[in-house]
Amino acid sequence: MNANLNMDVIRSALLAGEIDDAYKVIFNARKRLELYKSTTGDSRYDVYYDFISILDDVVRGMRSWKDLRSYIDGNMDALSKFIDPDFLKSFPYYLFLSIDRYNVRFPYYDGKRCDDR
Repeated sequence: MNANLNMDVIRSALLAGEIDDAYKVIFNARKRLELYKSTTGDSRYDVYYDFISILDDVVRGMRSWKDLRSYIDGNMDALSKFIDPDFLKSFPYYLFLSIDRYNVRFPYYDGKRCDDR
């Protein structure tokens, strides 16, 4: 389970406006973590699972990017075991940029500035 690779793919997809691709990575990561937890009972990935769950909610428009930033700020030490801390500090702003630029609301989004209608 490579969280850094997942986050790089998610970030690049969000910046390129490929919300479907970002969501597929988020969805698959969340499902893999759920499967791992249900089969092993191991809770060491819980903080990463919560992070992915909040990110999922943000991409679907159910939560704000500020909720994700607050979660990162409160769990930086635990999350830094899975994701590079420098990346974590900047990721909420990449997310904000994507939401602002592409008006992200998965599964449907309206490209307000990119003429993607």
